[in-house]
Amino acid sequence: MAKSRLVTGLGVVATAALLTTGCTANAPAPSASAAKPAELKMLYTTDEANSAAVASLIPQFKEKFGIDLKIDNQPYDALQQKVFSEFASGSSYYDVVVVDTPWAPALVQNLEPLSPYLQNKDLNPASAESNVGDFVPKVFYDTAVYNAESPVKRYADETAKPDVSAIKNAGFDVYGLPIQSNVAVMAYRSDLFNDPQQQANFKAKYGKDLKVPTTWDEYAQAAEFFTQPDKNLFGTTVMAGVGDWATDDFKTLLASFGGDGTLVTQDLKLAFDSPEGVEALTYYSKLAQSGHVPPGSTSADWGTTAESFDSGLTAMTINYHDLKLGDNVKGGTIGYAPVPKAKAAGPHFGTWMLSVNKNSKNKEWAYQAISWLTAAEQQTTMTAKSLHPSRSSVYSSIKSDNPMAPFYATLGKSLEVGVGRARLTNYTEVSHEVAVAVNNAATGSASPQDALKTASGKVSTLLKSAGY
Repeated sequence: MAKSRLVTGLGVVATAALLTTGCTANAPAPSASAAKPAELKMLYTTDEANSAAVASLIPQFKEKFGIDLKIDNQPYDALQQKVFSEFASGSSYYDVVVVDTPWAPALVQNLEPLSPYLQNKDLNPASAESNVGDFVPKVFYDTAVYNAESPVKRYADETAKPDVSAIKNAGFDVYGLPIQSNVAVMAYRSDLFNDPQQQANFKAKYGKDLKVPTTWDEYAQAAEFFTQPDKNLFGTTVMAGVGDWATDDFKTLLASFGGDGTLVTQDLKLAFDSPEGVEALTYYSKLAQSGHVPPGSTSADWGTTAESFDSGLTAMTINYHDLKLGDNVKGGTIGYAPVPKAKAAGPHFGTWMLSVNKNSKNKEWAYQAISWLTAAEQQTTMTAKSLHPSRSSVYSSIKSDNPMAPFYATLGKSLEVGVGRARLTNYTEVSHEVAVAVNNAATGSASPQDALKTASGKVSTLLKSAGY
């Protein structure tokens, strides 16, 4: 049926042109206006969104579409500057652009709304609407669904199965397809937790069995227990250096203690200078000052905490990706579990999406590229390169004998309850002020109450300066 509609729509001349450009028999069907390009250009990041996984599919993409996919990889800061400068200049150079969630509210009006493409049956011959209903709902809505006229708004039910018609009817549209889903998960040394001597020592000290923590009280107690300076071992890590990672740590705790983990609501009310926020930051500052984290943790980021765990310096950590113990950690093994909770589960999460440049001259082909790259089959292939999938079916298909199965099981469960960032055009600046507050409380230079109060005043000023 798709092929018949294609021939009817294109006419004889256009059909002949498609055939001569090498459109493969199973490739999606472009419209009459979509001349096939020899090359598509994509602006992408490096390790942050697993560029190696996407690059591994370039040969299959060429075989599938007969188009060269040229990827320009840039490290995070350079990428952010380039993405914004490309859109500011109205450039059509890149057909596909990868977008991180903090940037999306400021960029959404430069991204091509995808509902006309998702609802075009000729462009989706393999599965209707690119099977958007298969994306993890919270990931899909947090990452890709926006009201371009009011980017601060959120879709009302972010746990509903994604449906393009329902999204349109609610005044929203889809501005990209999720490709790499990051969420806070806990990693722990399973060899230590399963060690009979450690278990006996824990029982003797605390009068109960040693187990993987599921609450923050248990987490702090396990951190205390495993801190053994004579073995150069600390209990866990914190990412308290001034940066988005410190804000992420705090967000997770804020949501867990019953607050709004987005920090600023869609009604533009501050949600972190609250009793729940004080409780969350008090817990965090006590952990940071407990001596149960490695020295220097108040300047640590996600990279240094991963290094601490990988080198065997800590028994636990919370990070966004799988970890690998160094060769010096003899007999060490890693287990994964959702981050602990208090009143609720709310791990910080954020997903990269592939979007079509509104100025691209090859929009339909660019759409087909992002649809194909984010399809379940391609995401499953990319798990061999440790991609963090965004589709539920990919998590369900990972077999228990996969070495990464424990990590993927935890990742999938955590994404289902993740809490994203506030949707602000200046979120980066807001996040910085919150990170300063987290750092001041962690170092003891300010009480949690005073740190949050100061941040609240500065964030209010930032919101006003941004026109909110």
